[in-house]
Amino acid sequence: MTIRRALIASFLLVAFPAGAFAGGGGFGMDEDEDTGGPPFFGIVKDQAGASVPDTKITATIAKMNSSLVLRSDATGHFFIKGFDKSVDPADVEIACSKDGYRPAIATKTPAAGMAPIQAVCVLQHE
Repeated sequence: MTIRRALIASFLLVAFPAGAFAGGGGFGMDEDEDTGGPPFFGIVKDQAGASVPDTKITATIAKMNSSLVLRSDATGHFFIKGFDKSVDPADVEIACSKDGYRPAIATKTPAAGMAPIQAVCVLQHE
């Protein structure tokens, strides 16, 4: 999958987050299409552990000078389909921001092979 296709897929996630996060909706790539890399999923929470809905999520690939932006859903969850095989998941930085909170970098839990990578972003009130 090219970066352009990843950006298009992320736009669809922003436009239709509930259906896309729920694992279907027919948006983005076909389920049987090889995305190359593993997908990322996660949640945005505040320091008390409560979910933070409608948070801006920015996934950046510094080596490629590329980024995509989406928003968490009403329960603070987000999903990013896998990037091209040439992108090392370790090179993907996920940042979260929302008015009233300090921006934060998500903590990623590495996964083996093509398993989805979990990212948790903890925002602190300003």
